[in-house]
Amino acid sequence: MRKLFEFHCSHCDNYFEELTEYTQHLTCPSCGKTASKIISTPRVHLEGWSGSFPGAAMAWEKKHRSRSQSKETDE
Repeated sequence: MRKLFEFHCSHCDNYFEELTEYTQHLTCPSCGKTASKIISTPRVHLEGWSGSFPGAAMAWEKKHRSRSQSKETDE
């Protein structure tokens, strides 16, 4: 099964990703020397400063706005 791994070439300081079978070393596409597999953090980006998705925040705001409007009309 092929997975996405990140590699670093210490000869030319190139970082690259490759979809490959599990392997410790690959040939660097920049210089042709041996590059080593590195452990890297996943690249995940959540929207907004709170870390929540904008759709959830907008749904929450809409729900609370409709509740407050219905309370105002009841009074």
